Amino acid sequence: MDAVSFVVRLWLPDRPGTLGRVAAAIGRAGGDVIGIEILERGAGMAIDELTVQVDGEDPVVAVDSVVAELATVDGVAVEDVHRVETDRPEPGVLALDIVSGFVTAGSQRIEVLCRGLRHLLEADWVAVVDTERADLQVADGRVPDPAWLVAFLVGTNHLPSAADHTPSDVVWAPFVGTSFIVAAERSGRAFRARERQQVERIGRIVGAVLD
Repeated sequence: MDAVSFVVRLWLPDRPGTLGRVAAAIGRAGGDVIGIEILERGAGMAIDELTVQVDGEDPVVAVDSVVAELATVDGVAVEDVHRVETDRPEPGVLALDIVSGFVTAGSQRIEVLCRGLRHLLEADWVAVVDTERADLQVADGRVPDPAWLVAFLVGTNHLPSAADHTPSDVVWAPFVGTSFIVAAERSGRAFRARERQQVERIGRIVGAVLD
């Protein structure tokens, strides 16, 4: 039987022992935790993403079993569950792949960057906007309303993407030292602090190369 991998995003109490109980619950359902990423912490709670691998003929049944066991852990809530490639590298490695791919891609490096970021963030689309010229430069995926995106980024490029009252399903970061900004949207799953930090750090590196 082929192994199936999926990512579970959880809200859980940020106290000792909770993650151990979560891992035990996943084990009872026949799952194996092969990756953990802490996305956000605060107010006594943590938001974690666990990559889980299961063996089974019916992936839906396997995932349902894991979610049912997680529901028995006090204080834990499942925000999202979705399938990923079984051999998908962990996000930190993917981020390094994006940067190295950008640096070595030559004239197509912005396109390579957008494609890599879309994969890393599992985004609906990724786009690069030139705020000085107020136009869309490159996009991977279909940007629903390019005119809105350009106006939005030109109007908010002085704000960090994690600022209060900014959309939770949109992330952006400047290419520091240039007039370019990269943005992405992911419907149905908010971007958390760790993901926003990754995009911001990548923007710094890309800006230094372009500058």
